[in-house]
Amino acid sequence: MTKDMLARAVRKFKKGDMRAFDYIYDCTHKVVYFVAYSVLRSKEKAEDITQDTYLKAVEHIGHYEEDSHFVAWLTTIAKRLAINEYNKMKHESATDFTDEANAFGEVTMPDEDSLGLFKVAHDTLNETDFQIVVMYAVAGYKRREIGKILDMPTSTVSHRYKTAMKKLQQQLKGENYD
Repeated sequence: MTKDMLARAVRKFKKGDMRAFDYIYDCTHKVVYFVAYSVLRSKEKAEDITQDTYLKAVEHIGHYEEDSHFVAWLTTIAKRLAINEYNKMKHESATDFTDEANAFGEVTMPDEDSLGLFKVAHDTLNETDFQIVVMYAVAGYKRREIGKILDMPTSTVSHRYKTAMKKLQQQLKGENYD
């Protein structure tokens, strides 16, 4: 998959070609799932958010600006939906005081530390570097594949990934990295 092929599929989909959606989904579902999973830490909830992300994308495909990164657009939708779901679950578990609430299994929320690393990465890195880290470290894309998706050389992806990881390490140690 290349960025150009994905862009063509998106253009076809915007014109009503439903077969293009299959290609879009095949190319992007891993990263969308793992963005949702990194927030929710629940396979089932992440699957639901992944489905909701594509429903929302289909609904708003007319608002997508073709010169922006489609994968970034999708992951932004997934992240927002996952955070909304996380907040909803947090609110629901905080207000459920019945003894029977845990009869069917307790809902365990990710602690602040597990969300913290994702938040630190998002807050510390620019959008492209954040996307590279998520696609490589979370979704399991190879650097070569990321380069094709983002239309940049593999060596640039490798350099940006290493720099982003150093930046994150420094941030987590409490040092400022520029």
